[in-house]
Amino acid sequence: MVDKQVIKRGIVNTIYVIGAQSVSFLLSIARTLMLPMLLGVTNFGYWSVYLLYMSYAGVLALGYNDGIYLKYGKYSYQDLPKKNFRSGLRLFILLQFVITMLVCIFLLFETNSDKQLALYWVAMNIPIAGLTGVFIYVLQITNQLKRYSFYSVLDKAIVLLAITVVFFLKIDNYLIIIIADTISRLVVLILLTITCRQLVFGKSEGSKAALKELSDNIRVGIKLMAANFSGMLVLGLGRFIIERFESVEVYSKYSFALSTTNLVLVFVSAVGLVVYPTLNRLEEKKIPIYFSQFNRILSIIMFALLIVFFPLKIFIDIYIPDYNSIFNYLPIVFSIVLIQTKMQILINPFYKVLRKENAMLIANITGLLISIISIIPLYLINQSVTMIAFGTMVAMSIRLYSSELYLRKIQNIKIDLSNMITEITGVIIFIVCAYCSNVTLGFLFFFLIYSVYLLTQIKNIGLFLKRIVRR
Repeated sequence: MVDKQVIKRGIVNTIYVIGAQSVSFLLSIARTLMLPMLLGVTNFGYWSVYLLYMSYAGVLALGYNDGIYLKYGKYSYQDLPKKNFRSGLRLFILLQFVITMLVCIFLLFETNSDKQLALYWVAMNIPIAGLTGVFIYVLQITNQLKRYSFYSVLDKAIVLLAITVVFFLKIDNYLIIIIADTISRLVVLILLTITCRQLVFGKSEGSKAALKELSDNIRVGIKLMAANFSGMLVLGLGRFIIERFESVEVYSKYSFALSTTNLVLVFVSAVGLVVYPTLNRLEEKKIPIYFSQFNRILSIIMFALLIVFFPLKIFIDIYIPDYNSIFNYLPIVFSIVLIQTKMQILINPFYKVLRKENAMLIANITGLLISIISIIPLYLINQSVTMIAFGTMVAMSIRLYSSELYLRKIQNIKIDLSNMITEITGVIIFIVCAYCSNVTLGFLFFFLIYSVYLLTQIKNIGLFLKRIVRR
């Protein structure tokens, strides 16, 4: 009965989050496709540099946010130890400002003035990102996903408004968009602070308790942070290599290729957010059953997402021809979407709910090492962005399937190699279709193959839906 209520709440939360992410999806379309047209290749490159380093700003929270995520994962909002929380949070804020000052000093050594300016704005966002992360995690773990959904859309809406104004005024300046992005993040932080004011304002414990709360959260969360960081680097290593050793124009195009996948991953992230809090409230003995059920249905969703590639290719050909060169590697980049989908929806939530942060860290570090071994030699041989994309895909695939085998083993779940072979075969078929010179022919062939595959899975889909309804 408890599981039934948890599953139902999880489904309701998923509907709320996906509803908000549908709005976010529309905003992402405008942000992903309008900015390249507005800014041009060079200015879009500097905007992309800002976004790249902003995506890693959360690492400078040193795992404090992740510690809250793990430590208070089963608490309701009312039950959170607020006095302790306040004392640790105030010390954390001070730490974030110290880190910001150190980063600003380090940036004095950047020789490219435009990159330096973009990176200074990243530094100013460090405490904003750190505090926002705390409140966002609190909303997630306490199942306040309606509020989370609102805040996740709000900052994008503000940026979209700025982009729209700049678009019609025809202002080709990346700095305006960076400032708008910073303002949007600040607005969201202020509103989150008001929403979670009980965690900020009021009596707190003494300095000794504050230091203990800070150190405990960092100690608990730093392994998960390191795991997430190394996991991000598996995908991000290639971006850093291109950003540091290629022109800003080349980096701009590669970043645009990666940003197009966000049109797909926005929904993936939505489901991933709901999975962990839902799993964390289920009976432990039933978790392996849910792993198998999620895994069976996930392949069907993953291949459907790849269909987005074909209309996107037509759009870029017509409206953003300056970026046509990305088609040398965009099919490979899109294949990474499948891997990211499974990592976010299936693998990472189960690592967390089973409290296997050490194993997650080892898997991600191994993936990073494979990424280094595969990407750097390939790049040194021919300095090809396509080879970087290919090396990234290989490293992420090895990390994904080794993680899946590990999670199956510790949960005593039978190894299902047929599903892995199906996924790998599907990726190869997609890449062949995507590289087809006739985009319509490529789409029709892939759609036909997917339709046949879907028909073979009707029984599994029916069984999955029945189990969800029964629970």
